Amino acid sequence: MARHGRGHPTRPFLGRPAPHLNQSVGLPAFEIEAEFPPLTVTTPDAWVSLPAFEIEAEFPALSFSYGQTVSLPAFEIEAEFPPLTVTTPILPGANITGPGQIEWNGFLLGSGTPYRWRELTGWKDLPGITSGNVSRPTGHGSYPGRPYGQERIINFSMLIKDSRDEFEQTIEDLEDVTGIPESEEELPLVVRELSTPYLVYAQIRQRTPGPIDKRYRLGLAQGAVLQWVASDPRRYGLTRNGVTVARDVPTELLNAGNTSTHPLIRIEGPVETPTLTNTTLNRVISFGRSVLVGETLEIDPVNATARIGDTSVMDDLAGSVPVVDFVLAAGTNAILFEADSGGDNGADFLWRDART
Repeated sequence: MARHGRGHPTRPFLGRPAPHLNQSVGLPAFEIEAEFPPLTVTTPDAWVSLPAFEIEAEFPALSFSYGQTVSLPAFEIEAEFPPLTVTTPILPGANITGPGQIEWNGFLLGSGTPYRWRELTGWKDLPGITSGNVSRPTGHGSYPGRPYGQERIINFSMLIKDSRDEFEQTIEDLEDVTGIPESEEELPLVVRELSTPYLVYAQIRQRTPGPIDKRYRLGLAQGAVLQWVASDPRRYGLTRNGVTVARDVPTELLNAGNTSTHPLIRIEGPVETPTLTNTTLNRVISFGRSVLVGETLEIDPVNATARIGDTSVMDDLAGSVPVVDFVLAAGTNAILFEADSGGDNGADFLWRDART
């Protein structure tokens, strides 16, 4: 009998029988002189069981590798991203480039447009005055009271001229921006007659295209008129001034107009019992409450409101003038911000210079 491990075996057939997942193959005794016959393993799930045997030659190291990198070529999908929409407020006066121009809620009139400037009235006029005088019951005249300006009425007459092909669209463009408003909201109207533009907030009240005659068919409308009414007659500078008044530090704020203006005031918490004093006018507004961390007290004198978030705090006013009377007079105003505690962020004042 040949010595165990010294025969010449028949190379085994390794495969995967159809009905089995595992297979054992028995090898007879065999002899090798130098090289071990190569083994072939077919995956997946092929197993080879060898009985114990002895060889003199060194068995080559077996190396197993795994892993797979998948690269996709460029491809196209049919799904669409939803359109991205960014809405920004109209910056009043942004479209004005020179003198002789008017901007109505972003729509440009006057020089350089088909809507040519002929005349503007009511813009620089002193508005009507509501007298605060009270008649003397037993004497001549009246007791003087504070006067208040009435609403401002502005009329703009123009010559509309364009090519015959474009004229109808030019008229419709004007109609589109001068329709009857759906609410009481007023929109920005900016006028630059010479060097300095000024702003009011108004509503459109009249649009007259002028007589529709034979010139109209040729692209010319004479005597066209627009009318606006501004509930606040003051004309404001386009630049919005901003100053932070530190706690317990008297600060001067300049209103470079000729009449009082209402500032917008924001006070960030934490602060206890915030108090603001315009020492120039000797007017005070004070709130007998706390503004917590992360809260902001917003005081809007022009609309006579004071809020923290969506909550009104007007009932917390203590020892104050009416909020609507807290104004910056024409010229320099000395402002003082005080609090029982907190208030390290100061009080932010935002305002526009005002003229009548």
